[in-house]
Amino acid sequence: MEVIFVFTLIILFLIIAGKYITVSVRDVTKRKQTERELIESEHRYRSLVEVSPKAILVFQENHIVFANQAAMKLFGAANEQDLFGKSIFELIHVEDRVELINNLTRLSKQENVAIREYRFHTLDGRTIFVEAVGTNIMFSGKPALMAVGNDITENKRLQQQIKMSEQRYKSLFDYHSDAVYSLDLEGRFTSANSVCETLSGYSPEELLDKNFSELIYEEDLEKTIRIFHLTIQDGGSQQKNQFRLKRKTGEFINLDTTTIPIIVDGQIVGMYGIAKDITEQIRNEEMVQHLAYHDYLTGLPNRNMLNALLTNGAITIENLAVLFIDLDRFKIVNDTLGHSMGDQLLKKVAKRLKASLSDKDLIFRQGGDEFIVFLKETDRERADMIANRILDALSTPFKLNTTEVFTSPSIGISLSQEDGDTVEILIKHADFAMYQAKKAGKKTYRFYSCIQYDGDFNPLTLEMELHQAVKKSELFLEYQPKVNLKTGKMFGAEALLRWNHPKWGMVSPVNFIPVAEESGLINPIGEWVLRQACTQNKKWQVNGFPPMVISVNLSARQFSHASIVATVEKVLNETELAPQYLELEITESMTIDIEHTISTLHELKRLGVLISIDDFGTGFSSLNYLKQFPVDTLKIDQSFVRELLNNNNDDTIVKTIISMAHHLQLKVVAEGIETREQLVFLQQHLCDEGQGYFFSKPVSAEDLIKAWTRIEQLVKEFGISQDVNDRMWAEEAYRITQQELQDTMSRQQGLTLKFKQIDGRFIHTWCEGSLLYKIGLTKDRIVGKDLGEFIPQKQAEEKAKIYKRAWDGEENLSYEAEINGVYYLAALSPIKRGGKVVEVIVSCIDITPLKETEKALRDSLELYRLMAENMTDLITIFDLTGRIIYASPSHSTILGLPTSYYEGRTFLSDLDPEDQADFPAIMNEITERKQPYHLKFRMSVNDGSYKLFKTMLTPILDKDGEVKHIIGVARDITDMKKAEALAWAIGKGIHSQSHQALLS
Repeated sequence: MEVIFVFTLIILFLIIAGKYITVSVRDVTKRKQTERELIESEHRYRSLVEVSPKAILVFQENHIVFANQAAMKLFGAANEQDLFGKSIFELIHVEDRVELINNLTRLSKQENVAIREYRFHTLDGRTIFVEAVGTNIMFSGKPALMAVGNDITENKRLQQQIKMSEQRYKSLFDYHSDAVYSLDLEGRFTSANSVCETLSGYSPEELLDKNFSELIYEEDLEKTIRIFHLTIQDGGSQQKNQFRLKRKTGEFINLDTTTIPIIVDGQIVGMYGIAKDITEQIRNEEMVQHLAYHDYLTGLPNRNMLNALLTNGAITIENLAVLFIDLDRFKIVNDTLGHSMGDQLLKKVAKRLKASLSDKDLIFRQGGDEFIVFLKETDRERADMIANRILDALSTPFKLNTTEVFTSPSIGISLSQEDGDTVEILIKHADFAMYQAKKAGKKTYRFYSCIQYDGDFNPLTLEMELHQAVKKSELFLEYQPKVNLKTGKMFGAEALLRWNHPKWGMVSPVNFIPVAEESGLINPIGEWVLRQACTQNKKWQVNGFPPMVISVNLSARQFSHASIVATVEKVLNETELAPQYLELEITESMTIDIEHTISTLHELKRLGVLISIDDFGTGFSSLNYLKQFPVDTLKIDQSFVRELLNNNNDDTIVKTIISMAHHLQLKVVAEGIETREQLVFLQQHLCDEGQGYFFSKPVSAEDLIKAWTRIEQLVKEFGISQDVNDRMWAEEAYRITQQELQDTMSRQQGLTLKFKQIDGRFIHTWCEGSLLYKIGLTKDRIVGKDLGEFIPQKQAEEKAKIYKRAWDGEENLSYEAEINGVYYLAALSPIKRGGKVVEVIVSCIDITPLKETEKALRDSLELYRLMAENMTDLITIFDLTGRIIYASPSHSTILGLPTSYYEGRTFLSDLDPEDQADFPAIMNEITERKQPYHLKFRMSVNDGSYKLFKTMLTPILDKDGEVKHIIGVARDITDMKKAEALAWAIGKGIHSQSHQALLS
């Protein structure tokens, strides 16, 4: 407006000056001088018009006769001739033509017309928004209309986007699937969506009268108040919390919340909260946690719980007694009366065991019919008393339905004072003592320290002899073949350690391996086994036999040793065996320390060796962790294979393990195959490989080579026919491919749909993708349904039009939409056969984050604008030449000049001359270091005085990391410095008459 009035005054001045010249014809000399001055003045004002940033048009009889550079740029004109002579009605948007005519009519009547917004068409076809005002002038001696305008197209676009963002935000708030609310600084509700009512039972209106603390469960209140204060204090920050909410009905639910501070004008005025009901999730987690650490049958803590307590050191060894209990004749009861009766017996046994112990004692079900009891603060006398009590309790007949069952326990006892210095050793010794109790006739107990080793192996003697066995080469390996159940080929062998003692003869690994583990001898023995096995395998290859995989068992102590990976790598290098021909077998019990297990397995896999889990199904491996292990094979424990076709539970377990392994893309080896029936069963259920006495018992390396041909004939001779075998594996390969495709589609972050036109309706025939569940839908709500059955009718009608276009064959169709607060972009691809569309694929991707980012950007810009307009500091944005791009409104308040005075000019001329010289060096330093710069300078005020400012200059970097602009934030410290000077003067005793001078 200021520019318009300036130019109007200029024109009026020219008219008055013209009249003045006419009247003053008598003074020729003065007239000539005045004419020259008018010409010079006209040139000056014309120059001002030409360089004005505002678009200025002059038109006579509705045709353009003048346009400055800004107007030519606005309308896309290369030069004046592009615009001259054009009618203003050629450029005005048709919908704004009537308003323009009305305003021109009013101007022709000398009426004032306020600033108006118009839409114009540029010469290059764009539509722009212009804020303009017009006035009557004389141009070249004729009446004309001058219009001054400003391009507001970008502002209009941003306003429209902000409006849309606000509408989306409101929709997100109102229709969010979670509870969304806001609180003031006192904790009172200021807003709440409908989900808040669903969760709390209070309507949004009722919540507005409440403080959040009234709804928090008492035990969670202190923590929740602390989270509230962390959100709103000291600059505020996002916080996470879980607490229990008291509903209006009095019941409690569990909530998971995220809180963020609400910041307006740099001040925290409250907080937003998003709450999700996790009550069911908490219950499920508690149930899963309980099942993970408790026996599903008896409810007792299980082996997982025991291992966790041992790992955490929760069971102290001081004055501890360990009782290892095994039920006598349990297998007979199980086999005779059935597993359901066996389960009943175990439940009753657990109940009687608990009744025999005090509250401070611990009891665990080890597995099967074995239990472990820890007696705390116990000596031999109390352990003896408890053992007798348990004997009496479990020897009393059990009533199972109408059947009376007799059983008894065999108990092994170890004492911390006598039998070991770790809990783990006490358990092993109690286990050993339990077996001695069984040998003594069952229904009794034995203390480990009292065992007499008449004919049995004393662990201490065994350890000493084992040391000698390593030195005297009494240890040797035998090999049991592994056979491919599909082809019958022998593809590998398992290396098994044997000990031939000169006096005792063959010592079972069951006896000496635990001693080797406990004594630490297992590490050198294990390395010897590994080297011998690799050497033998390499020897077979050198002798021309087909390459096969040699399997070596790792003990728990070996696997946990820090040098296991280095040891394996060293042996492979020394024996020159390629790593793909070595398989390392670990057991489930060795995977308790998940973090160490995963790390070690990955290091071993980097060497290139194969990994298998031995005795799978006998431990308690979490399937969640199993999928993280980089293993190649699962070995089904022989206890399950042995009972195949005799025990339905074992049949089911074996089939389940095979299916699960194949879904995890693992191979399966069945141990302990002894009969043709077992072989056929495993083939029918697509077990990959097998080993057992049906093929060969463990034999020497030489005997294995001799039996090679015979071993490879067994599958063809006794297994299912090769044709049937091939067909079954082909069907399995097809099933796996189909499953992988479906899994791939399910794991995609978006959503893929298919639809067909059936009886005039577009029916969805298939859908997959994680976005499906994110928008709150399921497959059954979409497949077989048309659009109107799962989205609002109005949206369905709009989408159906697009579906129709795709069904008619139109390519490259897409649309954006929103369901349940989730925004997505959908692309439609018609599938044609024989030139006719037979189905349409709809691919959707989640664009919610993009929409949220756009909103956040708009909010940020708006917040910045509000801050800038209301701050008392000077905010200035300028380029590297010092030219001001933006000056905050505070310039006018503090310096007395409008912001338009500063924008477009350099700020150096407004600085005190003493400060101007330093600025080039300061600008160079900011450009080079790309770091904020602090300084003080004096700047001129409208009245000619100077004010002192404390300033921080911050560089703004472009995408290439180079300084593009600089933001300056300057605070007026003039009065503060004067006050400091006054305080100093008073402190120095300067006369009070001088004080006013200091302040002036």
